[in-house]
Amino acid sequence: MKQLEICSTGLSIDWALIISIIVAIFTLMKDFIIPLLLKPKLKFIYKEEVPYRRENVIINNIESNKGCFIRFSVINVGKRPALNCRCQIFKLEQNSKSYGDYIGFPLRWASRPESLIDFSNGERLNIAIGETEFIDLAFTTSSNNYINLQKYHNVAIGIKEIIEPGEYLITLIFSGDNFKPYKIKFQITKEDSNVHNIIKVSLKKIER
Repeated sequence: MKQLEICSTGLSIDWALIISIIVAIFTLMKDFIIPLLLKPKLKFIYKEEVPYRRENVIINNIESNKGCFIRFSVINVGKRPALNCRCQIFKLEQNSKSYGDYIGFPLRWASRPESLIDFSNGERLNIAIGETEFIDLAFTTSSNNYINLQKYHNVAIGIKEIIEPGEYLITLIFSGDNFKPYKIKFQITKEDSNVHNIIKVSLKKIER
């Protein structure tokens, strides 16, 4: 089989080489350039209202045991699905000082009830274009004074999910397979009181 042909101008054309170059360009476009231009872009929201804050929720069907639940949302406003997303606590600070070792602490997706979670990969989730997902951050109850952080409770990672009343700066890392991680900072406050729904939350900063 001939690789070279003579065109009307007398020039030789190596069709195998040309095809190889075209395939290489196509692969480069598909695997690198297009994903770089069309990538997920995430927007994080918290508001002092339902469904971000739910107050006076009865817990475990006990009328006297009520709670306040805090969650925030993430929306994919980009051009591609966000793959294998998860959110974890990176740092917990009180009065500008580190409060314990909370690195690697995964937070729960609100769309995945604890009883239905496959704990081997439960913290990872794909977010389609235009889709919104909620992440549980913390809750308080009238049965104690603590702030309870929403981890996957059945995973034995040796990290407490309960912190004392006070004012904290919580830094979260939101990561995935096909985008640069986001760093999200919340300020969360609960006074030393048995009143369960006085928790105050504000989304302070989002960094990349």
